[in-house]
Amino acid sequence: MAGETGIAEPVQDVDFRSPAFLEDPWSPLRALQDQDPVFWSEKQQAWIVTRYEDVMATFRDQRLSASRIVPFLSTLVADVRAEYPLVAHFEEKWISNVDQPVHSRLRRLMANAFSRKVVDALRPASRKISEDILREVNGREVDYVHAVARELPARVITAMFGIPDHLRDQFADWAGAIQQATGAAVLTREMVDLYHQTLADMNVELLKLIAERRESPKEDLLSQFVQARDANDQLSDDELLGACHATIIAGFETTMHMLTLGMLELHERPALQARLFSGPADAAKVVDELLRYIGMAKGMLRIAREDFEWHGHTIRKGDFVYGMNISANRDPRMWQRPDEIDPDRDNNRSMAFGPGMHFCLGHLLAKMELAEFFTELFGSYDVAILSAERPWINSFTFRGLDELPVRISRK
Repeated sequence: MAGETGIAEPVQDVDFRSPAFLEDPWSPLRALQDQDPVFWSEKQQAWIVTRYEDVMATFRDQRLSASRIVPFLSTLVADVRAEYPLVAHFEEKWISNVDQPVHSRLRRLMANAFSRKVVDALRPASRKISEDILREVNGREVDYVHAVARELPARVITAMFGIPDHLRDQFADWAGAIQQATGAAVLTREMVDLYHQTLADMNVELLKLIAERRESPKEDLLSQFVQARDANDQLSDDELLGACHATIIAGFETTMHMLTLGMLELHERPALQARLFSGPADAAKVVDELLRYIGMAKGMLRIAREDFEWHGHTIRKGDFVYGMNISANRDPRMWQRPDEIDPDRDNNRSMAFGPGMHFCLGHLLAKMELAEFFTELFGSYDVAILSAERPWINSFTFRGLDELPVRISRK
């Protein structure tokens, strides 16, 4: 981009850790889309990919690996495999972090547990959980993030897995500890220590539950994982643990942040609220568009497997490459009026749940939870936002708030 002198203006670097970026990631990323869509960031020591088609390529290109946790932690820890063996071992078991052909095998074994039929069967239970939580906070001043947004996925996920109620808060804490380390904008040794210990503690409880399901299967997600078969193939014990880790972590964090940020957007738009009450199809459209617009998932890290050229740049083996879902979902090359909320737009190509083979298995569940909750909240309750402050979480991966004081009162 040239100024009046005809000299190209320098491309401004971005800092994922800065308060300005946490509050508004779109403005600096839009500038990169226009000026340098595959940009080397000195501040991140990584390539930042911002345009829709390029972000799509980031997640589909086999020259880029999803196996990223050990390389990411290695920016802080000299020998992750020696110091944190559980972290290194289970990275290779999480469906979100493995490449082909392992990914397709795990997805094939896990997919039935997240089918539309399974999710539709869970809808009445999810609706009741929403009703129960709102009844509990009715008339009180509460922190919406912890009393509502964290509580809903905690109850849904633990119920799906058949996790005892007395362990619900513990599993929610574990999910948060792991996501804090794997998605931190500012990583610390204490986060990695807690991540490693969390895996050890979570595995103890999960192995007990797995043993119980082998002895006496139930109608729950964990039993489906235990019994998953494809011809003579099945999940090993460590793959079972990895499937549980990935599902629990994703199920808590993604839904929690969308429940918070989605509520804020709906709170300011009565006409959009009204669409929730026009039936499940319209409610689903509202949720799909909020997912695109809000950018709850900022982006995902990939690691270059080899040297290659891209947009005139040389990507070196081992380089970090960030595919920015959040900017792809507002790319004017892809979307008309990208900065407006329009529930009637076609969102089939939204990257809210990631493109390519790593498209989130639990997307139907998350969207169902959101639609049921928002319909109940705005149909039956008034919400008063009690603070203008927005304390954004320290995360590269997700966009969310640490707290949000509200008063929720039945109409």
